[in-house]
Amino acid sequence: MSIDLSEKIGLPVKLNEQNKLELGKDVVFDGESIRSMADLAVVAADESLKLDDSPAYFMYRNVHRPKDEQAITKNNQRFDLTVIPPATLGKEFIKTSGHYHPQKPGTDVEYPELYYVISGQATYLMQKHEADGSISDVIISRVLPGNAIIMPLGYGHVTINELDEPLVMANWVEKNFKSEYGDFATKRGAAYYLNSDGSIAKNPKYTDVPEVREMQADPKKIASLSDTPIYDYVKDLSQIELIAKPELYLEDFKIDKLFR
Repeated sequence: MSIDLSEKIGLPVKLNEQNKLELGKDVVFDGESIRSMADLAVVAADESLKLDDSPAYFMYRNVHRPKDEQAITKNNQRFDLTVIPPATLGKEFIKTSGHYHPQKPGTDVEYPELYYVISGQATYLMQKHEADGSISDVIISRVLPGNAIIMPLGYGHVTINELDEPLVMANWVEKNFKSEYGDFATKRGAAYYLNSDGSIAKNPKYTDVPEVREMQADPKKIASLSDTPIYDYVKDLSQIELIAKPELYLEDFKIDKLFR
């Protein structure tokens, strides 16, 4: 039985029994990308895990209606959807590979990213990566359906599904954004692992990392975010201009503005 997600997204989208998205006929996208369990081997805490090529999660890039393409391109935005089915990765909850954000050309500011949880619960583990390679801050934030979170500038992140149900989320990001996997790939994931027994374990590949801070996202302090379906920002993308032009909104990206 499929689940209709259209009301929260603002586009005709259903989640089918295989945990894949079915998009309406008037919706286009750049194709489905599948990350396999084997792909996650390099970020798993347990180096001895034998992982197969079964799907770990599904990504749908540049999802939009053709009539909106000009507005989205003009504002240098991109709208994506991701599905993370329930699973475990050894002792860990299932998670994404993790990535850092590229620096916007011509500035000294890294791109942010706006996520919106459509179904399930998203647990975001964020870590601030300094120029010398050290990690100066680690934040965990759990986001429920109908709520959004903005990744702070300078923070890489991993998305984790702690529940026994699919996690479906959307994100708005600058159109030329390309994930940088950096230390997540070379250091076997983030500075901490979130285990399926509820414990949090330090990753021994990192040294001198701060303790995890658990904080609640408060995106309504940012710009004009509201309860509108997440795709509906296409009607006035100036409301999320900070995603493509973060250098103009540095005050809004302070941690006390994003979290409480």
